[in-house]
Amino acid sequence: MFVVAIAELAGRLEDEATALGADLGATPYDARMLLVSGLPAVVRTTGDKAQALDLLARLRARGHGAVACDSAAVVASGAMVAMRRFRLGPAAVTLDDRSGEALPYDDVLALLPAVHRTRAQTETSTSEKKLSIARAVVTSGLSMTKTVKKESHASTEERDNVLYLFRRSGAPPWLLREGGVGDWSGHGQPLAASRLENFRLTVGALRAKAPGATFDDRLVTRKVQERASLAVGAGSKSITSSSDASVDLLAHLLALWIARSAYR
Repeated sequence: MFVVAIAELAGRLEDEATALGADLGATPYDARMLLVSGLPAVVRTTGDKAQALDLLARLRARGHGAVACDSAAVVASGAMVAMRRFRLGPAAVTLDDRSGEALPYDDVLALLPAVHRTRAQTETSTSEKKLSIARAVVTSGLSMTKTVKKESHASTEERDNVLYLFRRSGAPPWLLREGGVGDWSGHGQPLAASRLENFRLTVGALRAKAPGATFDDRLVTRKVQERASLAVGAGSKSITSSSDASVDLLAHLLALWIARSAYR
């Protein structure tokens, strides 16, 4: 599938909503809803490459920072190079658990912090038999129990701060996870008391060591659609929704825009 997105808006959102609606064959309201969650905003997903390129040209003609990609080119966060045991050396990041793997600081195109959210809602049904005097009287003692059904609901939410490191060379991105690091000593500073603070220290150190990289934190607060999955077991049903895939796509689109801005 081909994805078209707006990374930078040239004019007022209300004006673009009318023009975009005409491009998409939609109402200005529907077009506006595509943009209000924040940028980059995906405005079309289609299997027709010519259709995607036509919309891309229309958006750029209106002065917008528009980008497009084949969704198959998006690297999932699970397939990125994970910074579990890293060291910030003088010229590159190296990994203790992947011998020979290195990311030179001058190859870092963009540092993009974001948040991965996972929500889980579980419904559990249980049945148990309890003594029932009323049933015993009604049935003249033939039935002494009744079945009582109970339902319970539980919900959890997890947030994981991440940092995408996209590369100028086009090699697979690297990913730093607040919850995925086994040894924070690699940032070369006194260890902080929490994972979050160590994550922030590492981000700051990477920004200092890779001054040529673009730092863009808009994805931290960007509203993102979560994708849900259903799991059914004996007496239970669990719905899990995750923003990982949606954030991966937005990070890829933002990196494309940064690369285009740097080299045009």
